[in-house]
Amino acid sequence: MIPVKIECECGQRYAFDIEPINGMMPGPVACPSCGTDGTAAANEYLSRIPAPVTTAPHVEPVRLATALPTATVAKVDSRRGLVDLDKAEKEARTKIMWGDSVEQVTAFLTIKGLNRSEAMELACKLFQERAAIVRSNGIKKIIAGAVLVCVPIVAYSLFHAAGRFPIRLSMICYGIGIYGAYMFITGIMAVVAPKSEQGAIAKE
Repeated sequence: MIPVKIECECGQRYAFDIEPINGMMPGPVACPSCGTDGTAAANEYLSRIPAPVTTAPHVEPVRLATALPTATVAKVDSRRGLVDLDKAEKEARTKIMWGDSVEQVTAFLTIKGLNRSEAMELACKLFQERAAIVRSNGIKKIIAGAVLVCVPIVAYSLFHAAGRFPIRLSMICYGIGIYGAYMFITGIMAVVAPKSEQGAIAKE
């Protein structure tokens, strides 16, 4: 695989990995931002990189599509042959969960064989899945943070009733309360603005 980096006339930069055929792109590529065809720019980029020459296999889309197991979801693209939608969606979901932007995932899906509108629609759908997970994690943080915030309050009441305030234990309780406040605030931010959550996420 060879990494290709392109800067569109609109100013959008995008990158992808491909396996060239005879030193050229195996199919067209478009800018994920404005949709401008970037195939010529990609071929020019590849021409400056020494790469082994491979022979494109003869593909009969209809015959291959009928030979696939029924569990595999695929479509035939007249420009690129067989497109494995299941595999492309799984890889795109992984990229979204790891923090890639919608534009980056759209460019990735375009390379995989989807047209720009299909790629954008799927990328937005996957981003909504990510946002739902971020909100769910945020609610858990709010609950946990609220509980931790109560620790110094309860500790103060107990210490006051006992008539003594152990310094070390008091500092630990206050530290727990501060951490709880931090969790509470970040949880609210995750629920209100899930897009603000950067980097990889996971179900907690």
